[in-house]
Amino acid sequence: MRISYGYCVIMTWEFEHSIVTNARKETIWALYSRVESWPLWDHGIKDISLDGEFREGTKGKIKPERQGLLGYRITLADSEKGFSEETVIDDLGATIEFVHTFSDLLGGKTRLTNHITVRCPDKEETEKEIGEGISSGVPKTMENIAMMAIIIEKICKFQ
Repeated sequence: MRISYGYCVIMTWEFEHSIVTNARKETIWALYSRVESWPLWDHGIKDISLDGEFREGTKGKIKPERQGLLGYRITLADSEKGFSEETVIDDLGATIEFVHTFSDLLGGKTRLTNHITVRCPDKEETEKEIGEGISSGVPKTMENIAMMAIIIEKICKFQ
């Protein structure tokens, strides 16, 4: 997508992936809202921290694989629907938005959806490269969090 604002052209690249799992959305939320758990199921993250509670406006730092330390900000946090966060890569002028949603389905199942938007002024190839690099691991990461949630639920039943 190409959006023009006078002399500045903003290039947008988007990706979305969904899965259905037997894990409950409350368990998925527990994993999402504890950022220290992210490297356990998202192997593209080396380290992550959050400077406060998991809620809208809270900022943190994330170190992806093969990247420097980046700042991010929680832009929405709703235990019933999901959360979103935004990362800005200043030296590229790129903004990456991650929207993670979940919804109840019939039969006790949960649909998880990740939507990624990369915006980069006048840099179509850069935003495509960033987007494709990030999105390539999303399906496996989503399977990992779903599997971890199911394991947690089974362990809790044994206690």
